[in-house]
Parts: sequence; C-alpha cells; structure tokens
Amino acid sequence: MTDTDRYDVHTHVVPPELPLVAARTAAADNRWAGLRHDRARPTTADVIVAGRVFRTIRDVAYDFTARRAEMERDQVRGQLLSPMPELFATWAPAGAARDHARAFNVWLAAEVAAGADAFRGLGLVPVQAPELMASLLTEAKELGLSGVEIPCTGPDAPLHDSRYEEFFAQAEALGMLVFLHSVGNLVAFSNQLAGSAAVFPARIGEAVAGLIANGVLERHPRLSLLVSHAGGGLPASLARLEFVRGMSPAIDEIAPLPGATYAARLWFDHLAFDAELLRGLAALVGTDRIVFGSDYPFLAGDVESVLRHPVLPEHLDRAVRLDNPQRLFGSLPTPHSAGTPVKEGTPS
Repeated sequence: MTDTDRYDVHTHVVPPELPLVAARTAAADNRWAGLRHDRARPTTADVIVAGRVFRTIRDVAYDFTARRAEMERDQVRGQLLSPMPELFATWAPAGAARDHARAFNVWLAAEVAAGADAFRGLGLVPVQAPELMASLLTEAKELGLSGVEIPCTGPDAPLHDSRYEEFFAQAEALGMLVFLHSVGNLVAFSNQLAGSAAVFPARIGEAVAGLIANGVLERHPRLSLLVSHAGGGLPASLARLEFVRGMSPAIDEIAPLPGATYAARLWFDHLAFDAELLRGLAALVGTDRIVFGSDYPFLAGDVESVLRHPVLPEHLDRAVRLDNPQRLFGSLPTPHSAGTPVKEGTPS
C-alpha cells in the first residue's frame, strides 16, 4: 500500500457501440447518444448528441483493457462504474428507455464480471417511468450489478414524490446501492462547464434534502444512497430544516430525527473541491461517510491533493481513499462470474 492507493466510487463508462436502442428508434430521435470512432484517433471517440459532438472521450471510458492499465499506473485498487449521465435519456418514451437500460445493464454486467475484483457496476433504470424502475432494479441485481445510477430528479417530479416510493422500497429490500448524480439544464450557459459549477451543487443538495424533508429516508432507514458532488448545498438546507422544525411541529411526524442524522446514513463522494467545505461535510455526516470520487475519466485536474490540506481531520485522507470505500464495496452485492441474460422487452 502507498500513500496514493485508492478506490474510486465516482467513475463513468460508455458502451463502445452507441446508441443501444434499435436503429429505427435511434433514427426517429437524434437525442439518443451515439459514439463515433475515427481510425485516425484510435485512443479517443466522439459522443454525438442531436447531431453534434457533445464530448470527446478517451478510450478508457469504453476499453476496459486500457482502463485497467491506467488503474494500475495510478494505483487505483478498484472502481465503482456508472453510466455517463448523458445515457440517462430521461426524455425518451418509457418502452424505449426500458430497452436502452436493459441493453446497458447487460453490457456492463458482462464487463464487470470479466474484471475480477477491480470493478463494481451500477446500471440504469428509467426515472421517467417510475412504474418500471423496481422491476428493472431486480433484473440488474440478477445480472450481478451492485446498484443503479439515477439523475437527482425525474423529468416530471422530484425523487421525493410518492411515485418513486416502490423503487426506493425495492432498493432497500435488495440492498442495492442508488447513486444520485447531479444533473441540470445547461442550455442557457455559454460555457457548459461553468454552467455545471452553477447548477450541480444546488441540484444535488435539493434532491437529498427533499428525500429527508419528505420522509423518504425515515421510511427506508436501510436504503443505501451514494451522493455526488459532496452533497452540494445540503448543509444549508438541513440548517434551515432544523430552524423551521420549531415553527411547525408537524415536521416531526414526517422526519422526526435531525436532518444530519439521516444524512449520516448516506455515502458522499469527496468532490467539494475545497478543504473548508469538505471539513464541514465531515463534521455534518462523519469522517466515515465520505468516499473518494474523481468523476473519471471526464473531470480533468487534481482532485486528490485537497485531502491532504492541514485544516482537515488527521486521518481523513486515508479514510476517504481506502477505508471508507472498502466498507462501501464490501456492503454491495457482488458481481457474478458471468452476466445472466434477461428477456428483452418489446420496444414501444
């Protein structure tokens, strides 16, 4: 073990062949993400959305041989793999979204099974069709996946809406991890990276605070949730929740415990990008609930040195890089030696 060994719980993957839906479905709507390979650039590919290059990605996103080599070089012991957020496709019709999710889950389960102990995988479920989410979650576990990644809000309702109750109950019953990834509308921003800085922390904080304030985490105390972007603005929301509790005793009937008590049941990646913010998160949820997440391979730059800032608790660096993610990995359903096929649905 070295001072840079780590497990990374916030990493993304992209199937090498996109789109995953039938050709006629993809042709009918060019919002389905596609992947364009160019022989002149063998180590990169372009993600195409709505006829334009949305992002150029490195081969480690879809080539697991290249990915393992880079992990060994960078002393990464294991990764939790989740879909590129553009694959959420929350705008798609329910039937097509179901088939897209199933195809992704079958692909990822096979890759995870072939990756020995290096990987755990998170699949897709269609948040635009809450009535399908629980059954697809069950299928994902049967395939050998450890959970699913979902956007921090549905297209028509927040996650704390009652229509998602069956999904969260099933995730709790199956012991499947739910990774809440921040999303937001960046169309109005002239620079999308700047837009993500403005939007993502606010949206993820709102989502988790909603699950607390509307009693979802009270009803499902064993629900396993991983929160992206270090919870964003969650601390401010929880402070306000405790203040207004005194103004409305009825809050105690919905969420009788302090908001921080519910938050301390969750896992948070460390992507606060600021030592003081990270120290505040550790004070709120505990040093044992923060795990290393890099947004690999999409986020360039150093996200690790912040863990060695002198303002942070003495042992937080090792806890975030190794001890905490090892406990998270150990709590997850393990991959099968081979993925179990599931019956494809009929596209709608």
